[in-house]
Amino acid sequence: MPRTSQNARTERDIQNAFVTLVNQKGFRNVTISDIAKAAMINRQTFYYHYQDKYQLTETMISDLVETYDELYQKFVAVKLQAVNLSHRIPMLFPETNSFWAANREKVAALFSIEYSDYTLENELKKRFRSYLPMLLGRQPLPLEENVFPAIILSVIETVVKTGQVPTQDEIIRTFSSISQVFK
Repeated sequence: MPRTSQNARTERDIQNAFVTLVNQKGFRNVTISDIAKAAMINRQTFYYHYQDKYQLTETMISDLVETYDELYQKFVAVKLQAVNLSHRIPMLFPETNSFWAANREKVAALFSIEYSDYTLENELKKRFRSYLPMLLGRQPLPLEENVFPAIILSVIETVVKTGQVPTQDEIIRTFSSISQVFK
């Protein structure tokens, strides 16, 4: 299907309707008819753009993760190269949390959808693990490959839930508190 501005608008409308419905009714209770009605299109138009709600979900997850990756590469990765490890992680969050805050409703909907292994959480974990060597300045330990993505996801979930972006000081205090628990 050729990408036109009309197609882009229709896909945006479909996605916005889907997000609203998933946040209201839950993924399992959303039908194509619901999406079409909320997007003010007919079912055939939906099927012109997406095979089903599962493909719509996968497309939205893929697009969101790709957009985040572009943001990370453009703004964060460049800045991280110039600072030491103790300043890298706190720097990471303020730069990217505004992205999560701006996409709060979409992220909340996509986090709630679990019908296969292809979930927003799993895709973000994979992406975050791929960032670790640059973030740490070395190959991560196996425990770090699990802990760091979990912490980043916790921050994202907090931003999505509260709408508040934690300050760099709050992030540093949180890491310090976590560190104290294990001393």
